[in-house]
Amino acid sequence: MHLRFKINIGYHIVCLLWLAWSVSPFISPVKASDTMLMFVGEDIEVLSIASRKEESAWSAPAVVNVLTRNEIDRSGVQALSQALDDLPGFHVEETTRGSIPYLRGIPNSALILFDTVPIGSGAERENNRIDYETSLVPVKRIEVIRGAASVLWGPDAFAGVVNAVPFTGKDFSGFQAGAAASSNDSGTEAWLRHGNDTGDVASFFSVSTRRATEDDTPTNVVSFWNDHISATPVDRRFGSSTPEDSRYLEFYGNLVFSDWLTLSARLSDSRKAFSVTDWEGEFTWEEQNAYESKLFKLEASRDIGMDSGVRFTGYYSDTGLDQTIVDRTFHQKEYSAYGELIYERSLFAADALLTFGTSYREDNFKDVLVWDAFYPGFFTPINSSELIEEGPVLPNMSFEDYDNRLFSVFGQYRHKIRDVELWAGLRMDDHDRFEDKISFSSGIAWSVSPELMIKTILGSGYRTPFAKQINADRGDRLEQIKNFNLQLQYQPNSKTQFAITLFRNDIDNHVVGDRYEGAGVSLPNGQFIDGVELEWKFSPLETLSFFGNATFLDNSGPDETFLNNDFSHIDIDENGAIDRNFQSLSHEYDTGSDIILNLSGVWQIKKDVYLIPQVKYFSDRQLYYSVGNETRKFPSAWLCNLRLRVLNLRSFDMDVYMNNIFDTQFETFDAASDHPSESFNAGFSITYKW
Repeated sequence: MHLRFKINIGYHIVCLLWLAWSVSPFISPVKASDTMLMFVGEDIEVLSIASRKEESAWSAPAVVNVLTRNEIDRSGVQALSQALDDLPGFHVEETTRGSIPYLRGIPNSALILFDTVPIGSGAERENNRIDYETSLVPVKRIEVIRGAASVLWGPDAFAGVVNAVPFTGKDFSGFQAGAAASSNDSGTEAWLRHGNDTGDVASFFSVSTRRATEDDTPTNVVSFWNDHISATPVDRRFGSSTPEDSRYLEFYGNLVFSDWLTLSARLSDSRKAFSVTDWEGEFTWEEQNAYESKLFKLEASRDIGMDSGVRFTGYYSDTGLDQTIVDRTFHQKEYSAYGELIYERSLFAADALLTFGTSYREDNFKDVLVWDAFYPGFFTPINSSELIEEGPVLPNMSFEDYDNRLFSVFGQYRHKIRDVELWAGLRMDDHDRFEDKISFSSGIAWSVSPELMIKTILGSGYRTPFAKQINADRGDRLEQIKNFNLQLQYQPNSKTQFAITLFRNDIDNHVVGDRYEGAGVSLPNGQFIDGVELEWKFSPLETLSFFGNATFLDNSGPDETFLNNDFSHIDIDENGAIDRNFQSLSHEYDTGSDIILNLSGVWQIKKDVYLIPQVKYFSDRQLYYSVGNETRKFPSAWLCNLRLRVLNLRSFDMDVYMNNIFDTQFETFDAASDHPSESFNAGFSITYKW
């Protein structure tokens, strides 16, 4: 069901406050809090995705980052894509269709999870749903692994893993309600979250809503699909319009029973409206991606002795995508069911940890749209198809139905010998549709001193084919990566941190889909990406802190090569056989930006008043048009943002921000061409706690 959002920000606030007031008599009054897990009396960064259990990020067997709730609020990010763009190794290209995350020079390469459940499309890599389709309101922290992680996470943990960890009633108490508005897209949003812990049962829920004019580009193609048999006549195709407003709604809730059983549900309904322009800039049309998704999850854990335990996770999710192009809507469905059982045992007086697990996953895809032609090429009235007696023709397309069942067995062993910890892991994945795969991980973490840690990690990962690969009969072999990391972490005190990571990605059987549809899928090749990541934190004063990271990439490997069927003819001598001619097209491998820099600071002007500046830099990027064998190069850009935070103002927190304060103009991508970036914009958010 698609909900209509003809409401303004005042209505949002009134509804949420009324809801809070109406249920508050039934809730025991508790003080609002926003806490992290506590270890040995102090707050430290923890994560759960490196070993499938909560542990210190400092010594975890992976190259990791953790964004706590305090850091999320401090940065002012409003979407998962924005949070990732601030982390080392990531560059996020904000296209009109949706953000494309590049991790270590590989687009759409991280397995992105919400509460350990994948949120992206299993059929289309570019549908990540990391913008406003995934709300940050219920998120306690964001955990990131940089590097292949297929041993514990299976398919598509290719270049890394991102997990948004939600609150429970055990770490969030009370009510919080908030609202925000922005000048750039006339965006308004409102949200409410509540947590409560009675001892035996802890509960948490959140609801959030947003409406915005995310794209107001004028369009000139207003009708095209006609009766779905022939295209709209030329004299009725063109006009003037603008994309509709985008809107988003999400509910999340969980119940924890006696620390061993957790039930959770996530429901979302969104519509993203945007414009697309063809490569020549002649035609512009509106598209919409509307998602309805449901997720139901159960987790249970039990100790079965002093030093061992078992955990079970099961979930069911389904997502419907209604993709509207000009004046026709295509319907697509995805279903997933998953079950996993993990046994864990500590050995040798807790110096060793054995993790062993097995899982079963079933995915079903229905009516996945795969283009056989570049449909904007059919907009022009000059197209020879206009001369066909039956009328203007439509571009070729197909609808793919397929499923995959995956049975997996995996294990990891960790052993600590004084100041050195060693680990090794192995996973076997048995697909019923694709080739079977064995992935591995191994590493050494040497605690040279309490202030210095050195990690060396070698692992592999792979990712399953997307719909266009299967349609092109290149879907049997899986793209695979071997990843090496060498990291040095130095933390002399809580105010100073530094890390440097050297890495190499060795990619085999790499393929990419032509974003303009016409050239299909590239021929398999191998790529090498070497890089350096730097991270630092420095606090010269109690009231002043600086943070930053930098990423440098270097790619070596062949060009992406496409075989484009530029024309065909009927061979009369061969009884009417169709003879197809293929044109070889190529362009460089796309790493996104190969130099990325993020700098920020926090100045505590007075108690509960903070000024937070941020500077970002990314080097030039290239946009490829495979069908025309053309390339556009976009120059590098510097961006500057400024944020003022005022906390605990009569139970209110308030944030005022200005983004791109120097109004830096640069080009980004839309679905088929380039698109102007966001200009200067300002906004505010306000949070009420009780």
